[in-house]
Amino acid sequence: MESSAKTEHFRWWVFWTGIFNIVAYAALLCPFTLKIFLGTSSGLGNALGLGGTVLSMPENVNHVIMINILGLMVVFLGIFLIIASLDIEKRAWLVFWEGLTRIFVFLFFLYYVLFSSAAQILLLFGIIDLIIGIIYMYYIFTIKDLKIT
Repeated sequence: MESSAKTEHFRWWVFWTGIFNIVAYAALLCPFTLKIFLGTSSGLGNALGLGGTVLSMPENVNHVIMINILGLMVVFLGIFLIIASLDIEKRAWLVFWEGLTRIFVFLFFLYYVLFSSAAQILLLFGIIDLIIGIIYMYYIFTIKDLKIT
């Protein structure tokens, strides 16, 4: 693939993963939507025959607040990815760190599913993050005009 075409494809990928972050994690922003998200995720896990601890609404309000803050941070990260996609050559460093973070999220989920009986649906979410992170790294290390420093 020609370098400029590859760069455009990468720009498109970063833009749409930013949109994905906003749409997918907006559900974590308030208790009502968080409850729906957790119920839907548990239902999906059951439908797929996955085990582990059931995802349920935390009873401790402090845990809910932390999840809401996490949702806010990931939504803003989605906005940052969209902004990075507008000048991907200069902002590839942000996408690099986002990709590395996604790979580590997968590793955390893998650990907790294997060794702490966390809900196995988390592994599915982690695999999605791993795929996105690997695709980011592929483009970053194969397009010569991108700078991560």
